[in-house]
Amino acid sequence: MNLKHITLSIIALTAIGSTAVTSATSVSAATAASSKVQVAPSSDVIYINNDNGAKVYHNVTSGKVATSANSVQTNTAWSIDKTAMVNGKTYYEIGNDTWVSSSDVSFNAPVVAINKVLYVSSNGGNVNLYSSANDGYYVDNSVADGNAYNVYAQTTDQNGQVWYNLGSNEWINGQYMTEEEPSVKYTMSATAYDPAVLGSSMGYSGVAANLSRFPKGTQLKITLGDGTVMYRTVNDTGYFALSNSNQLDIAMPNSQALSFGRQTITVQVVK
Repeated sequence: MNLKHITLSIIALTAIGSTAVTSATSVSAATAASSKVQVAPSSDVIYINNDNGAKVYHNVTSGKVATSANSVQTNTAWSIDKTAMVNGKTYYEIGNDTWVSSSDVSFNAPVVAINKVLYVSSNGGNVNLYSSANDGYYVDNSVADGNAYNVYAQTTDQNGQVWYNLGSNEWINGQYMTEEEPSVKYTMSATAYDPAVLGSSMGYSGVAANLSRFPKGTQLKITLGDGTVMYRTVNDTGYFALSNSNQLDIAMPNSQALSFGRQTITVQVVK
């Protein structure tokens, strides 16, 4: 299942010359001469978190810091090339000699308000909730697979993973959420068999089912008792399945089939 993620636009750095740079006024030469400048390469991403946007600066590495009349927009993301410290103040280069101040940015993505329904998708297990997307603590609560929840905000952690707020400041990792409503889950009984032993050449991608319940060609998601997930297509019916609509016979090599025994499984129709 695919998650549709709402992400922040990464503004092209080549565009900043026309959108955020105007005439600037440099500090005096005497001040520049006394400036202490330290420059280091960087490859991080920063987010503008000043509600009024971030002022743009030039000539930072020379110590002659000049301010543009314009700014870059709040809640935008920028790749940075260098970090510079001038007289104890930090600047980040977001383009060719185009800098913003550390006081206007964050390394954490902003929280974006949303209001929609998402479903937990965790292959049968519960998913823990946390106090925040970045280094949050477990809030002693979890959500169950298949349940629907209203989500009220989203953000992105330092690794680029989307997180959703389920309310009451409880956050869930977005990899366990989907916009697609899950199909009905059936609890069934399963055994295993080797088609080759029966003289069949159908291979091991299929499953025998009661065809009145799952017609041939039906694609199934099967979750075993230990959490193992397999996808099989109904291509046969067997003695047990023929007489029991709540029974599946899963094709697999004989060595595996002998140890499979009888298990309780969860089945969902994929299509």
